[in-house]
Order: sequence, then structure tokens, then C-alpha cells
Amino acid sequence: MSTNLDNIMTATNLPNSNYIPIDLNLINNPQYENLSIEAMMLHALYTMRMTCSIYNSQKDSSWLDESGHPYIYFSNEEAALLLRVSERKITNLKNVLIEAGLIQVLRHGLKNYRIYVANPMPPEKGIIVKLSFKNYTSTKTLQAVEKDSPKKKSQLSTVDREAKSAASETQDLLTSTQKHLAKQNTKATKVTENAGKIDESADNSLIDGLRARYAHLLPQQAFNRFLPFCKGDYKKARWFVDTIFKAKFASTQQYIKAGLPAEAEVLTFEHNSYFKSDISDAIAKALEQMYRYKTVQNPEGFFFAFMKGFFTEKTRQYLVDHYKLTPELQQTLSCVQLIIQQKNGRQKLQKTQKVAQKVS
Repeated sequence: MSTNLDNIMTATNLPNSNYIPIDLNLINNPQYENLSIEAMMLHALYTMRMTCSIYNSQKDSSWLDESGHPYIYFSNEEAALLLRVSERKITNLKNVLIEAGLIQVLRHGLKNYRIYVANPMPPEKGIIVKLSFKNYTSTKTLQAVEKDSPKKKSQLSTVDREAKSAASETQDLLTSTQKHLAKQNTKATKVTENAGKIDESADNSLIDGLRARYAHLLPQQAFNRFLPFCKGDYKKARWFVDTIFKAKFASTQQYIKAGLPAEAEVLTFEHNSYFKSDISDAIAKALEQMYRYKTVQNPEGFFFAFMKGFFTEKTRQYLVDHYKLTPELQQTLSCVQLIIQQKNGRQKLQKTQKVAQKVS
């Protein structure tokens, strides 16, 4: 009987990196025998995110806390979406991981929580492990050169290499972070002709880390809008992200200056749903003006101004749709509009003065 599976796994399409790594110590160490598979999966997600933070911290110290320890931001909402459970379930799973000594959660600021991730402990010597083999078997097709014709090669049969056993004392396997750092150290020893490829790979990893770091604020589709224009350049991708948040900050300051409380929830990504739902389209419209029509003389300044206007409008729209339009709120909105008009007036005046200076 033949199988009818689509994309069936064979020696020619063995998966490379599409798996979420679960540390075997979580299975083999009796210390963690009460952990559910959901708790293991959550720890695996945290480990993957931690890998990005540790890698990025080698070039950017902002990925480290005040004591030099790497950490991650990973919202319950994001984890619940990935694991297909409720946010309440994620809260319970986090408490289990805390009790097991696998994570620590510390408050940072008013609303942010930093998550520190620990490697699972290996089982003690003498413990009979439950999973006593590594979870892979390498399969290779060998080639031999015939003696009578050195240029002619013949295919030998596929050879299945037996997976190496892993005794209890060898269960302290490399984490994904250690494997990643080991790869980086190996790459560093290559000859200079491969430097371009290494830099490209490093940039791709940095971009992945950037995307993971801000996934709880910027939707994946937002990154998909501007990443094609970055052409694999991490600095360019970082500029887009920084400019978006600078524009958000400038817009927020307008409302605070107009009388809105700084702690107002409408000013945050977490509570103003209009930010996340509409930001991808806003980025697309800005990029269209910048790169398709090529009518923008200063793309950097235009993108900042466009995104600032987006955040300002979406804040106004959310206030109008969700709050009673009291005289105080009406005054705040009017003040913001006045601030925008005054700034536009100053910019027009400056342009006029520049044109006059060129003519004279």
C-alpha cells in the first residue's frame, strides 16, 4: 500500500530549521516530569526569542538589561495566538515555568514585563533517561570515482547512518543559542572571500531578531511592506522601525501638549486597535509615494511626517469612536489641529524663504 501524503518526508527534503527546538532535558530530567507539553512549547518559544536577543546583544547593548543579562518581551496575547490557547492559559503556563526555575518575569516600567529564560538542568548521573537517543538520522548519497575513468562518477546506494546514542551524562545538549553562537564563531574563521555572504547572513538574522522583538507591537504585515525595500540591509530595516516609533512619539507629544493625560490608553499600541489594524496600509501608501511615483525629494523626512500624521489621525479617530465628545475632549482635538496647522504654516514659510533666497 502506497502513502498519499503531500510533501512526504524523504532523504531529499529533510527539514532544516523549521522545527521549534524542545530541550531533551525537559523530558529526561525527572525534575520536570510534571511539565505539560504546552509548558514545554512555551519554553521553546521563549528560547527561540531569547536566541535573537543574545545574538543581537553582540552588536547592540540595548538588548541587555542594567546588569548585562539578555531578556525578551513576549506578550501573553502573542503566545496565546501561537499556541492556540487562551491568554489565561498562558498565564498559568508561565507560573508553572516560574515554579520550575525555567523563567523569571520582572516588571519594567508601567506596563512592560521582561522575561529571563534559563536552560533546563540535565538529569543527574545514574538517572535512566526516557529518551536515550538523538532525534535525527543523517542520510547521505555517496559518490565514487571509477578507476578507469577518473572523470566519471557512479552513484552508490543511499546509506543510513545510525543515530548516536546519548547517555545520561551527555544529555546536556547544546541549546539553540549555543548552536547559533557556535555557527557564528565558525563563520568568523572563514577566509575573507566569504565575508560578503557572512554579512548577508548576519543581516538576515538581525532582521529576524528585529521582527521578533517588535512582533507584539507591529504586525507581520507591516514588516512585509517595507522589508522588500531594505534588500536584506539590517540598518535600513532598523531605520524604518525607529522612524515609525519616533513618529508615534511625536504624535503622542502633540496630544499630551493639547491636554490629554500621558497615561491615556488611547496613546498605546496595546489599547488603540486602530494602530495595528491600519498601519500596514499606511506604510504601503507612504512607500508608494516614495518609490513608485518618485515624487518625494526627501524620502526620510516624508516617511516620518506621513507616519506621524497616521498616528495623529488614528488617535483622533479612536477618541471620537470610543469616547463621549465632551467639551474638554473637543478642546483637546481642536488644540491638536491648531498645533498641526501652526507647524504646517511654519514649514510653508520656511520653504518660501528658501525659494526667495535662491532667487535673490
